[in-house]
Amino acid sequence: MKNIKLVIADIDGTLVSDGKEMGPLTKKMLQALHDKGILLGLASGRPCGEHLAARASGWGFDFQFDVLIGMNGGQLWDVRNDKRYEYYPLKKEYIKEIIQFMDPTNINCYVYRGDTTLVRWYDKRMQASSVRNLEPMMLAKNDEEMWEKDNAKLLYRCKDLDEVALGIKVASQHPSSNYQYFQTGPLMIEFQDPRVNKGLALTNFCKVNNIDLAEVVAFGDAQNDDPMLEVAGTGVAMKNSGKSTLAIANIITEEDNNNDGVGKFIEKHLL
Repeated sequence: MKNIKLVIADIDGTLVSDGKEMGPLTKKMLQALHDKGILLGLASGRPCGEHLAARASGWGFDFQFDVLIGMNGGQLWDVRNDKRYEYYPLKKEYIKEIIQFMDPTNINCYVYRGDTTLVRWYDKRMQASSVRNLEPMMLAKNDEEMWEKDNAKLLYRCKDLDEVALGIKVASQHPSSNYQYFQTGPLMIEFQDPRVNKGLALTNFCKVNNIDLAEVVAFGDAQNDDPMLEVAGTGVAMKNSGKSTLAIANIITEEDNNNDGVGKFIEKHLL
């Protein structure tokens, strides 16, 4: 892992603890990488807007991350060059199709409209997420509003693991070349265009910035991080990662996200 030019990481389950806090060593090590001239990036499932950009100052950094990937790779913000890109939104007719075949599960779903979360109905989990992530929440007037526009993705927030299993079972019974589904957290199922992934956005960023993918270190913990870890020269899975991420990673952290796993890895291998 010599001549590294870019270090990029997922946020939840990776850079921050389950309580959404960044560990002190991880913060210190990211600052050290920045001071060394290594580019830093965030790769999130959330929109690539001001809320994602505000993470840097929220963590106490006096600099902005050089690249922000949002919507699991559907959005890219090349911060240094102030250029934004969007890739393959999910067509509104497919959003309608998915909502209708998932309807019997009674799992709540939502889409992003800018930095606002448009929800099918209110529940405590949606409200808690809205407060925790500083994302305004708006109730859809009707189901038609959920699919009135193309969108980067459609998300389902499950109440427990039984709902996750049910959601995945129903989704698997409706295969399509027009969309893909994957589990992005313990209680989250998401649908997107099958061409979209974090690896796509990372590859495009590196291409326009003349960075060899071999010079990239990527951290992740979940299935939606796998393509990013696969294309990066060094794909690092968190100790707390799911099975698919552990399987494709080049290396696994010695500590999990609740114990400064990223920071300890950087301190040992990159500095």
